[in-house]
Amino acid sequence: MVNVVKRKDASKLETVKGRHGEILMAGEKCMMMINTIDPGLPTPPHSHPHEQIGFLQEGEGDLYIGDEKIHIKSQCTFVAPSGVPHNFDATGDKPAVLIECFAPPREDYLERVKKKTKKN
Repeated sequence: MVNVVKRKDASKLETVKGRHGEILMAGEKCMMMINTIDPGLPTPPHSHPHEQIGFLQEGEGDLYIGDEKIHIKSQCTFVAPSGVPHNFDATGDKPAVLIECFAPPREDYLERVKKKTKKN
């Protein structure tokens, strides 16, 4: 069975302050989401057991992976390996839009969306 989700119908959550996530699709082995990140709101690096691939669709910012820091602009792609501290801080004068894939799916995000849906 084919499962199609329009972006307007995607599950939404604030992953951390200033980061607005939309879970586009979650399968058995991977998940895709869009994060819109407000500029000027840095967050500390974090790690998780999921491999993460990101594509910066719009905007720019500072990407931290492990001990490295690089400034990236729209149309760049990156990989944050499983268990490695990483973060992206939007810079400039407009929000950054990141399309991100996680393998396996982020259970923590899916659980938060599930709880939010039950409350409504």
